[in-house]
Amino acid sequence: MRQAVLLKSLQGWDLAGTLWLDAGCGTGTLARWLARRGCSVLGVDAASEMVAAANQSAQSHNYSDRLSFVRITSIARLALDDRSLDGILCSSVLEYVPDPSACLTEFARVLKPGGLLLVSVPNRNSVVRRIQIACHQAGVLLGQSWCQFLDYSRHQYSRREFERLLVEAGFSGEKLVPFGSPLPALAQRSRHWAPLLMFVAQKSE
Repeated sequence: MRQAVLLKSLQGWDLAGTLWLDAGCGTGTLARWLARRGCSVLGVDAASEMVAAANQSAQSHNYSDRLSFVRITSIARLALDDRSLDGILCSSVLEYVPDPSACLTEFARVLKPGGLLLVSVPNRNSVVRRIQIACHQAGVLLGQSWCQFLDYSRHQYSRREFERLLVEAGFSGEKLVPFGSPLPALAQRSRHWAPLLMFVAQKSE
């Protein structure tokens, strides 16, 4: 599903020869998707086991020279030069960090003017999200681990709330792709149902 979201989000953009950061890369699935399309990608994650798995998987592909994965402690502090990247992908990570605004500010620092940011966050107004939260709360009362990820998910946003954060960090919105619903494709396109929102933003010149 997330690869289809990336394809839709990046439609019309020429990726060949660009340098990307996958912030919160996990096992590197989306970083490999970018590399297959000609990007050079640095994947970073706080979990050493995820980075090890990403590096191991990368070696089996003929584009492994365009991939590297390293462990870092925080995406709010990147050991990268100012204006050094063409793009950043941050998929379902900001909901777990202490300060999403600090991360967005750091992304703006390391992106070139006109650089792309693809960032997904939970949709506050999603019916599916509200059902997940209700199930999680009921599970807590009953001693069950339902929607356990909500034990750690700290932040959710409406479209306007997150667009405001993007503008404050120095980005302009280009596209919004709702996704993540278990419902049919038509519901996936609705901000009232999709529990996740992928924002495609561009760093201001």
